[in-house]
Amino acid sequence: MSYEQFIKNNLVKKVEPDLAQIRHQLDRAVQDLGTAQANLKIDPTWSLTIAYHAMIRAGRALMYAEGYLPTAHLTHKTIVDFTKIRLGDNFHELAAKFNRLRRKRHHFIYDSNDHINAEEAQTALGTARQLIDKIKLIIK
Repeated sequence: MSYEQFIKNNLVKKVEPDLAQIRHQLDRAVQDLGTAQANLKIDPTWSLTIAYHAMIRAGRALMYAEGYLPTAHLTHKTIVDFTKIRLGDNFHELAAKFNRLRRKRHHFIYDSNDHINAEEAQTALGTARQLIDKIKLIIK
């Protein structure tokens, strides 16, 4: 999918990049990583969910930086898909992990599937750190 297809499908709208909002989203993504780490031993499923939300915030910052904002329709999937396109083929596996975490978070939030162990949550934290670091480099 291209950026134009996102617009055509009413998944994103064009906006002027807002540097304060971009910085806020990235700062909060980093803070969310700390929160996810702190919750790892308490509740691995919630830790994974918080790590995923850190990724969503970073993805949203990337979209803002590119001059786009997701609409209310399929917001999380749009952020994941947009991030995948922007990162390019060299980061296909990282984008695929982001999408898998989206689905796991969905099952936890909407179906109350509490099935994540500490090792899986720790891996999610590593994936979130990778994505956030990559997005920070792109946005600079």
